[in-house]
Amino acid sequence: MNLIKNFSLDKKITINTISLFLINASNFLLSIILLPKLLDSFGVSGWGEIVLCQIIINYFIWIIDWSFPQYACKQISMYENQLRKRRAIFITTRSSQFLLLIISSSILIIYSLFFSKNEFAYLYSLPTLLGNFLQSYWYFEGREKIYESAIFQLINKLIFAFFVFNFLKRGDYISLYFLYFGLATLITGILSTLRIVLTYKENIKIGNIRRSIKLIKKSYLLFNSSIIGNLSNSCIPYMIGTFSSVENLGIYNISDRIKNICIQIIHPLSNSIFPRMSKLYKYNKDIANRKFLIFAFFIFSIGLFAFTVLNLNIDYIINFFIKNQSTLIKNILRILSFSFLMNIIYETFINQYLVVNNLFKDINRIKLIVLLTSIFLGIPLIYYKGIYGAALTNLTYSFIGLLCAVNLFIKTRNIKSLFY
Repeated sequence: MNLIKNFSLDKKITINTISLFLINASNFLLSIILLPKLLDSFGVSGWGEIVLCQIIINYFIWIIDWSFPQYACKQISMYENQLRKRRAIFITTRSSQFLLLIISSSILIIYSLFFSKNEFAYLYSLPTLLGNFLQSYWYFEGREKIYESAIFQLINKLIFAFFVFNFLKRGDYISLYFLYFGLATLITGILSTLRIVLTYKENIKIGNIRRSIKLIKKSYLLFNSSIIGNLSNSCIPYMIGTFSSVENLGIYNISDRIKNICIQIIHPLSNSIFPRMSKLYKYNKDIANRKFLIFAFFIFSIGLFAFTVLNLNIDYIINFFIKNQSTLIKNILRILSFSFLMNIIYETFINQYLVVNNLFKDINRIKLIVLLTSIFLGIPLIYYKGIYGAALTNLTYSFIGLLCAVNLFIKTRNIKSLFY
């Protein structure tokens, strides 16, 4: 009873959480429907090529996002009721993203024309960059309208699914995957922007360039930690493609995607609580610490349930997606399921405590340790053990990252945080 009493959710958080669970359930169904169709259209090797291209494209998306899904979300949350301040944050953030969009798009065009063998895959991804800029999910989440951002993400996947099932055929070029995905993202971005303008009455304009550049510099540490974290996630697929084969990369990615579907179960509550934790830690760290620990335990309990269901039904789940290589995928997925448990707690400590308390330098150090572990352990393990080595590398750096994050919480939980 004490746990239920302490873990009190007000109406806004409850609506966000329940809505997100329902939306993510729909998203989950779409994911398990889409993946078999994509594998049938491109094959395991073709899917491996798509993964390699997506790794490159993701870096340009991350540049546009910068650190704003967390940094701007937190700022919007803290100043939600101060209209002038909130609108200034919105305009400056959008202007900063616009500058980053121009830089990213220019570099991507140059890369696709002069340095890539799949130039159309990258050129067709330009609408993805523009759509990503237009979506501004950090705004909805900062105002605790997280279910709205989830609805737009669901719309994005529905539009993409429409293109896939109506136009994609077996043996098509992989560039068509990026064309359809880009169109879906762009349409969703336009709808999202219209929602912000018509419903929330925000102004869409280019703000002061000097302030925008200043914001980019100010939030650089958090962006740096995001890039380091994303490097850790993407270096394993890159090393598989380098030291093993594109087919093995496709197999590993299938296992990783099934694991990520489980993570979608956790996202509703995690995303709903972030803006509220920002407010709690600003005003009373002792109370916030207690609520954070209760929340972490609650997240772990949900994760443990998902872990159990996954492992008890692992053969059925894998056979739904692909018939071939099912034994190999099962062995990889079992290892990654343990990484899943560690990842959800690690991300909880990073996002709900370290980011909220502006411990950006410490986050950078932790993520750099994780990155170095993945590189120096991953190279020999993947070279000699293939995708088994990749899965073991993932498990190891997840464990090390979790230890570092928990240790930092213990050291700083009684130290007053600085907010700016």
